[in-house]
Amino acid sequence: MRGNLDARQGAIALHGFYFLYYGLQGVSIPFLPLWFASRGLDAATIGLIVATSFLPKILSTPVVAHVADQTGRAHALIASALAASLVLFICYPFMHGAGWLLGITLLLNAVFPAVLPLMDRMAIASGRAQGNSYTIMRACGSLGFAVVTVAGGYLIKTFDADWVMWLSILLIIACLACVRLLPRAGRPGSGEELGRSASGEMPGQPALIEGPERLGAGETPGRPVRLPMLEVLRNRPLLMCIGAASLVQASNGFLYSYSTLYWTASGLSTAVISILWVVGVVSEVLFFFLAPKILARTSAQRLILASAVMTAIRWAGLSATTDPAQMAGLQLLQCFTLAGNNAAIIWYITRHVPAACKTSAIALYALLSGGVFMFASIQLGGALYRSYAPGGFMTMAACAACAIPLVLYAEKWRPKPNP
Repeated sequence: MRGNLDARQGAIALHGFYFLYYGLQGVSIPFLPLWFASRGLDAATIGLIVATSFLPKILSTPVVAHVADQTGRAHALIASALAASLVLFICYPFMHGAGWLLGITLLLNAVFPAVLPLMDRMAIASGRAQGNSYTIMRACGSLGFAVVTVAGGYLIKTFDADWVMWLSILLIIACLACVRLLPRAGRPGSGEELGRSASGEMPGQPALIEGPERLGAGETPGRPVRLPMLEVLRNRPLLMCIGAASLVQASNGFLYSYSTLYWTASGLSTAVISILWVVGVVSEVLFFFLAPKILARTSAQRLILASAVMTAIRWAGLSATTDPAQMAGLQLLQCFTLAGNNAAIIWYITRHVPAACKTSAIALYALLSGGVFMFASIQLGGALYRSYAPGGFMTMAACAACAIPLVLYAEKWRPKPNP
């Protein structure tokens, strides 16, 4: 009885943690470029800092995921990353000059994003054990993003851009306070793969080996995996799906880096920009609630494909208008860009990757979508933005469209139904 109560409390804490973690992104992603501008940086320098900031996670995320898969010390890893992030945010106001701000931003993005694969892996395990859906937890994150974006936009407009820092610091402190309440680590293994083949793979692909990890409860240990990421990289359809979903996610690059500058230059206020972000996030939240029913009727690959198509339409539309009403309509397609795409790839990983490799698979998605591909998309979008501002969104449309052939290739490897 006591164990069930603790498990329920842990699941509730995880919902709150998602709200706070994504709430922090709700203030930093839209408004950190404005804070940089308030420090005297020009658009080109801001774009360089934002784009480069996505690179450190390429190294840090897989390392943290490997340690998590091998040791299961999720709580210690999350707490350490958040504590380091808090110190770096406190340092921001004391830094002057592009070099110092770039250095702090690089360090911050080496530690803060490493929390995400640990959260998602913990949510998958907790959702399975407690009957809570991962998508509901992720919807809490989207709600946090929306709430903090609105609050941040109001505070920045009413006072000044320094509220980007104050809100970020408060939210990290709140996240740290939640860590000890998160679901306690267990040692899962092959238990979550029961009812499937030994590897859960598609036909003709290398088997991913089952092994111990400590990010879920009530599962039995299996053989250890020395290099979980290598096992993930050997699975071709998994790589295609992760690559496609990463391209869709990375197509947000121009939105994350230059859109606020572009829209303010076009005459939109920070309050209007906040509302536009919230419109997208509301559609995202609603889709997260519907995602389990949608995925029960179609495959994850097909939802990624639909997300790629709708995302390309979204960016192409935003390149053609700065009318707030039309932009709000296009922002509704964020339900595919983020919710549909994210729910589909996590659904796919949950069902096709063994327990001992799940964190590494999620980390690969995180480092591609928020690292390698995101850096490239921001660089390309920024290059066009400086010569033809709306062209940045056209680059993002092309990025999303590049996911389509990858999904179609992965679709060819879907297991055939038994005769």
